[in-house]
Amino acid sequence: MKNRWLYIILSVFIIFPSCIKDELPNVEADIEEILIPQMNAVTSIRIDENRATVYLRKGMVDLENLQPSFVLSEGATITLENSLLATTQNVLRQEYRVTSENKEWQKFYTVQFLELEIPTFYDFERFTTNKWDEFYEQEKVEFDIEGNIEDTYIEQYIWASGNLGFSLVASGGPKDFPTFAEKDASSGKGVACLKTRGTGSLGALQGMPIAAGNLFLGEFSSKGINIMQEPMKATHFGLPFRKKPLQMSVKFKYDGSNVNMTYDKKGNGTVYGDGRDYCAIYAVLFDNVKAQELYGVSYLDGNTILKEDTDNPIIAVAGLHEQDENSDQYGTNGEYKHRVFDFKYRQGKSLDPDRLRNYEYSLAIVFSSSFYGDRFIGGIGNTLWIDDVEIVCEGN
Repeated sequence: MKNRWLYIILSVFIIFPSCIKDELPNVEADIEEILIPQMNAVTSIRIDENRATVYLRKGMVDLENLQPSFVLSEGATITLENSLLATTQNVLRQEYRVTSENKEWQKFYTVQFLELEIPTFYDFERFTTNKWDEFYEQEKVEFDIEGNIEDTYIEQYIWASGNLGFSLVASGGPKDFPTFAEKDASSGKGVACLKTRGTGSLGALQGMPIAAGNLFLGEFSSKGINIMQEPMKATHFGLPFRKKPLQMSVKFKYDGSNVNMTYDKKGNGTVYGDGRDYCAIYAVLFDNVKAQELYGVSYLDGNTILKEDTDNPIIAVAGLHEQDENSDQYGTNGEYKHRVFDFKYRQGKSLDPDRLRNYEYSLAIVFSSSFYGDRFIGGIGNTLWIDDVEIVCEGN
C-alpha cells in the first residue's frame, strides 16, 4: 500500500509541472492566414517571415475599403500601424504589428494586396539577402502619401527555391546555398546561379544527400507536411496566369561536368545511368481548378509537375528536355546559349478563353542544376546560370 501511494504522489509531481507548462502564454507572433470578405477574388496568398502578399483578381475588390482579417498564433493580437493605397487603385500596402500572447514578443509585417499580373520577363537583377535569400520582381506604382504623389516600387516575391530545405540538413550559411545571385550575367548586372551541393553526413543520414540548386515560380513551404519525410510536397509550383503562352525564351549557361550519382545514407555515391547529369529548364501551363479537384491544392508539386498520365491538369509544356536537339542540357562549354522553346500542348488539351480570363490556369517556370535533383540524384558541383527569361504570349 505504501508503494502505491508513493507512486501516486510521484505521478502528481510529474504531471503537475507539465500542466503548468501547457498553460504558459504563447510566445509566437505570426500571421498564419489572411482572409477577406471576397475570398473568391483571391488567386494566391504567400506569407513569409515578415511579409505577406495577397494576389487578387482585377476589379473584384474595393481596395480603398478593404477590411482583412487574420488567423494568428494562439493568443496573439494584431494592430494596424500604417496603410497606403496606390493612386492607380491596384495596390494596397499595410503595416501590421503582431504581439504574442505573453506580450514579450512582437513581429512587424508588411502586407500587400495586389491586382498586379505576374510579369512575363525576368532578368534576375533583384536579389535580397535575408534568412534564405530570394530573387524578386518589381513594378513601379504611385502612392498618395498625405496628399503627395510618390513613385515607389512594389516587390513581388514570386520566385522560390529549396534554400530553406537545404538549411535544415546542411551546415554553413547563405554563401553555401544551392541557389544564389552572381554577377556573371549574359546582360545586365545579375544572374540566377543554381549549384548542386552536397549536404554532408546529416543530409545523407536523412535521405537527402544532395541539394540541387533550383528556382521556380511559386512557393517553398513546409506548412502541413513533414518536410524531412515528404520533401517533394514542399515545392508549390505555379501562379495564376491570364495570358496564352506561346514560347519560353531563355539565356543560360551550364556546367554538367561532374558525374551523375545516387547516394546511400553514408554518403557513398554510385554512378546513375550513363553518368551524365543534365539541367532542368522548362515551363508548365496547367489547369489549377482541376489540380484542386485531383490533388486538393491549386498548385503542382514535385510529384505532379511533369506527370504523364492522361488524367492530370497539365495543358502544355515548354522546355529544353522536350526538344529533339537538347545536347545543351548536358553542358554549354562555358558559353551562354539563347534558346526559344515552343509550348507543346498535351494531346486533347486546349485553353478555354473565358476560364483563362478568370485565372483558372497557372504557369510554372522551373530551373534546376540537376534534372533529378528532387530525387536526390545529381552531380555535386554542377552549375546552371539563368538569365533574361521571357514568356512570349499571344497578343504580345
